[in-house]
Amino acid sequence: MSFIKRALLVDYRTKSIYPAEITVKDKIITSIKKLSVDAQIDKGYILPGFVDSHIHIESSMLVPSEFARLAVVHGTIATISDPHEIANVCGIDGVHFMIENGKTVPFKFNFGAPSCVPATTFETAGRHEMPIRLRHS
Repeated sequence: MSFIKRALLVDYRTKSIYPAEITVKDKIITSIKKLSVDAQIDKGYILPGFVDSHIHIESSMLVPSEFARLAVVHGTIATISDPHEIANVCGIDGVHFMIENGKTVPFKFNFGAPSCVPATTFETAGRHEMPIRLRHS
């Protein structure tokens, strides 16, 4: 799928906004051209997406695919997710569920190894498996 989009580009590097043309080929941006101020452009803005660099998707009470559906409309395009909460409750099966469910949508989930399973010696809810071994896909 290829297309060209002409709109106002929000350039965080130069801290400026200007008319630009972006060419996309096979889902990859292949060029960005600055246009003259009087160029014919579409309404709207082009700006980079937000990558949430630390999140516990389980805290949203949503599965990853539903979280993605809601987050993307606010500009979030990816997460770096710590699945320790699901691991504490459901063990490795819960972590695998989160990874597989995340693959069902075109949103980029990056799951790390759970940071703490169990979180403390005082936790009694759910189950835990030690050590957690994630299988490579």
